[in-house]
Amino acid sequence: MSILKKQKKTFDLIQVELEQFGFNEFNYRPHNYLLDAKKNIGELTYLLRVHLAKGISLSFVRGHIMVNPVNKILNQFIPDLSRNNEFITLKNHKNGGTQDDFEKINRHVKNVDIGVYITAIMEHIKKIDFPFFAQYPTLETINQEIINKVPHDDYNKWFPGKLNFKVLTIMKLCSNPNYDAFKNWALSAYKKGVEIDHDYYINDFNNLNTLLALLDSGNYLKIIESDNII
Repeated sequence: MSILKKQKKTFDLIQVELEQFGFNEFNYRPHNYLLDAKKNIGELTYLLRVHLAKGISLSFVRGHIMVNPVNKILNQFIPDLSRNNEFITLKNHKNGGTQDDFEKINRHVKNVDIGVYITAIMEHIKKIDFPFFAQYPTLETINQEIINKVPHDDYNKWFPGKLNFKVLTIMKLCSNPNYDAFKNWALSAYKKGVEIDHDYYINDFNNLNTLLALLDSGNYLKIIESDNII
């Protein structure tokens, strides 16, 4: 059996297991050795990204949370959210699993019963990723537990990519009382960036102003009311 066929079989078995936990959208990308699994919970989407390498050896499992209202708003000025994974709102940086974890799982690769290997992968997901998802069941919990409690300088550990845009949007959606202070900080910081290196920062500066116009005018409400999922 070819490596790709072995990987596809492994991913198929993982998919069967994840379906039992409510994951119902899957995207298998054979050339990237990846399986994406999604589960929609209200305005949130839980994303599991499973990567196999060197045959069917597990190289990582990553849990992410996508917030559909946030992505609808970002999509107004970032047409392709797949670039740099901008569609990911929150990443599980604390307990994403270590290389040692995956090495222990991969000890089961050569087991005659592939089910033992699949069970080891699922036990890891249940231990690491499912608790992360359970900890943030709503947008408000992200606002309260991360934005309000994590130091500003550590936001990059939680919010990938254009994190300031994501934080501002969540603050507005959750009526966070610190929204104006964070907005003023962002305007000052991005303006200073333009003064230092115009060509590098001007696009972000313009996008920041586009975002703030949407948020402060209330026009974002019509955008998030649309039925489509980004």
